[in-house]
Amino acid sequence: MQNLTETRKYFGTDGIRGVYGEDLTDGLAMLVGNSLGLAAAGGTVVIGRDNRTGGENLARALAEGVLAAAGNVVDLGVVTTPCVSFVTKETGASAGVMVSASHNPPRYNGIKVFGPDGRKLAREREALVEKHIADAKLCYAEYRGEVRSAAGLTESYKSAVCAAAGSLDGLRVVLDCANGAAAYTAPEIFSRLGAEVFPVFTSHDGALINEGCGALHPDAVAEEVVRRGADIGLCFDGDADRVIAADENGKTVDGDMTIYILARKMKAEGRLPCSAAVGTLHTNMGVEAGLAKLGIDLVRTDIGDHNVIRCMCEAGLALGGEQSWHIILSEFLPTGDGVFAGARLAHVLKESGKKLSELADCQVFPQRNAEVATRHKEKIARDKTLLRYVAAIEDMLGGSGRIMLRPSGTEKKLRIMAESRDAFLADFAARSIELFIRTQFELL
Repeated sequence: MQNLTETRKYFGTDGIRGVYGEDLTDGLAMLVGNSLGLAAAGGTVVIGRDNRTGGENLARALAEGVLAAAGNVVDLGVVTTPCVSFVTKETGASAGVMVSASHNPPRYNGIKVFGPDGRKLAREREALVEKHIADAKLCYAEYRGEVRSAAGLTESYKSAVCAAAGSLDGLRVVLDCANGAAAYTAPEIFSRLGAEVFPVFTSHDGALINEGCGALHPDAVAEEVVRRGADIGLCFDGDADRVIAADENGKTVDGDMTIYILARKMKAEGRLPCSAAVGTLHTNMGVEAGLAKLGIDLVRTDIGDHNVIRCMCEAGLALGGEQSWHIILSEFLPTGDGVFAGARLAHVLKESGKKLSELADCQVFPQRNAEVATRHKEKIARDKTLLRYVAAIEDMLGGSGRIMLRPSGTEKKLRIMAESRDAFLADFAARSIELFIRTQFELL
């Protein structure tokens, strides 16, 4: 049983996250920007945001912090998270910052930071930012930095996606843009690739981002795929760094299965270094077995795309991802890009001449997930009484199952995952542990 905890105060598994105006404020954002501006030493920090409420204020505060420290700012406006990564890397910027809470509801917001290589900021540099926040003291240089032009930079990203993704001529594609950043770019990109595009949830109203749509709610796009007779549906989250697919029958294809499909194609093309792909502790055991039958090793790492990317870079691997829809194709970008990954999956579908349901032919093990909302997620996850109970339940599953218990890296929740060849046992295990936690611990 893997027990994962987070000890940092501000940075979670995917940057800083919180409710805007409560635990995530303009003042905190200014300190983050100030820290990055100091580290830039006269260099440039790229800033982007999704369209959720409060994003513009946070981006402005970040920029003010950078400028005060004599750093320069390129403000991309509303873009996807991978666009920020791309522009940071391609322009030689010192850092990139995306203001977004990804798949979380509209009242949440967040700050994701990228290094000059386009990767999420290293933990060591996150620690320096945390210290600057804790010191709560803005540093002012002798002169202010300047705001530099962002002209043509978003177009450069879109052109790069189109050049690398492959043709989608003749494919019918439904796109759920989650009323978020994808609405500004994805329909155009897929149209330029030759697909017949049916976009849904394309509002620019930040109060609607992820509301009943996007990667957490694939049912709507699944229904639209069936209604339209489309070949594939793709659901993005608010900042489009994740994607989940739906096949022609409306059945969802998660990140694990997407990795399986892409890995098989890349190995056949000789583009899968070491015949290996990176997954996480959460990756389905059935997918691991399916990859093994293809002669492909699954390298597991801790949950979080940050960890997946680090593992890929250390091992020199080209493909990795999470069940929760982060897919990383490092030949294009060293971060999750839902639009590019979705386009690549659609291209593989087109090239195969098959249906997506036929490509997703790996037999997965039943997984059951549960969660408990609590302010004491780390403390409960370390409790010895709970760990003994979980170990006893895991013994019941035998060698063909497992249990994961972990605090969420982005929300005040404790997450439970049980996996077994037997669906009943998986369900029983997850619900039993959830009930034990709810009845034995103070949650609020």
